[in-house]
Amino acid sequence: MHKAQAQPPRRWSTLSARRRVFRAIARLIPGVVRYQVLRNLELLIYRCLVFVVFPLFALLIRMGFRKPNPQPRVVFGAAPMINSKYHSQALRHAGVDSTTAVWWRQSWITTGDDFDVTLDPHQGNYRSVSVTLFKTPLTIARIFWKYDVFFYYFDGFYLLRDDKMKWRELQILKKLGKRIITMPYGGDITIAHESRELAVKYNLIRDYPFMAMPRYEDNIRRQVRYFTQHSDAIIGALHLGPDHLPRIDYLLRCHFAIDEGAWTPSYGPQRQVGDPFRVLHAPNHRHQKGTRFLIEAVERLKAEGLNIELVLLERVPNAEVKRLMAECHVVADQFVLGWYALTAVEAMASGKPVLTYLRDDLVRLYDLYSYEQGCPIINTPIERIAERLRWLYYHPEECERIGRESRAYVERYHSLEGFGGFLKGVVDQVWSGAPFNVEEYWRSRGQAPIPADSSSTHRKSALEKARQA
Repeated sequence: MHKAQAQPPRRWSTLSARRRVFRAIARLIPGVVRYQVLRNLELLIYRCLVFVVFPLFALLIRMGFRKPNPQPRVVFGAAPMINSKYHSQALRHAGVDSTTAVWWRQSWITTGDDFDVTLDPHQGNYRSVSVTLFKTPLTIARIFWKYDVFFYYFDGFYLLRDDKMKWRELQILKKLGKRIITMPYGGDITIAHESRELAVKYNLIRDYPFMAMPRYEDNIRRQVRYFTQHSDAIIGALHLGPDHLPRIDYLLRCHFAIDEGAWTPSYGPQRQVGDPFRVLHAPNHRHQKGTRFLIEAVERLKAEGLNIELVLLERVPNAEVKRLMAECHVVADQFVLGWYALTAVEAMASGKPVLTYLRDDLVRLYDLYSYEQGCPIINTPIERIAERLRWLYYHPEECERIGRESRAYVERYHSLEGFGGFLKGVVDQVWSGAPFNVEEYWRSRGQAPIPADSSSTHRKSALEKARQA
């Protein structure tokens, strides 16, 4: 009778597994050592910038090797926000030498072509030693020497790679005679539990669970204190600032600028009641935008027999959003945060009516302190999404009129000309002390003409109907 072959002792298989683990660790050691060596070299280079190069710059400036510029040169950075691109374009439109210098591009929203200078396209992973250890620090040194006015976000450090030295960055710029203007973009100042709206607090934590961590909140508070202390001016917006900033020097209704010439208005497509009615919604975070409630509202209207379609765009390049926006009749922006943002501005530039929830306290602040006239956005709380869409569905002629009012609003307040004039006034005031009456400036912008084919009386009635529907 054939006997089964004896199995080798299990200790051999265990030993073999251990050998594989040790070999894998041995292969990792050179990479870990390389990373640590490069990291230490990088920190050494940034310390040389802080303790050698920048003090030398200050000495040279005091000795007169660099004369103050009557017309300051401006740089936007270092956080890779698409807003910086438009703000820099707006200042250049106003005749100011302006550029953007950011660390890397911002996911699917931006491309490398959106910014003038990208400090580290590899995002600090040491793929290119020459870039990380030489090109990037030299570029930062050149920026600190060349530019006069620095626009920051509350987390946009140029010395980002050195966690200790970045907290000396603004003091260094001050010693070099630079001016600092700071504005928020959202996540750089937001502490969820400090939001006045319970829905905002709840949905922020759902989209960003890390925002509930004490360490995260402590870092946000430190950033806000630091930039508030050292900034020459802080620009806030109704949706970014009143809840989270201890100081605001210039309050805007919304601090987004846009190249309105790149957005051709299309007041349509033309339709009759019963024709397809397309609603565009482009959420980057569904909970914050209230996407679920919009979907439910559209399904309810479909059940009523309305020929309505929801075009839902997520993680779509900006060029594709622009194309699809032109084919839709209305844009649903957001229904939780309580104010409008860049998507709404782009939609208004395209000549589309926009549905957005506007918080009552922010509307009051807008009416009292924004110095502007007639925001055409249709105020849409979550409970009234279906109601607002139904009204627009049965009044196609009003979509065109509200779209024209929306385009005019963008041309007045968010265009390169309009926003560029504001930024230039702030820069001149901060740099040379030139007087700038921001209230008078925005009121003068309110006199800009409205696109043709819509009388002011008729526009007003259309807007009132839409808001009261």
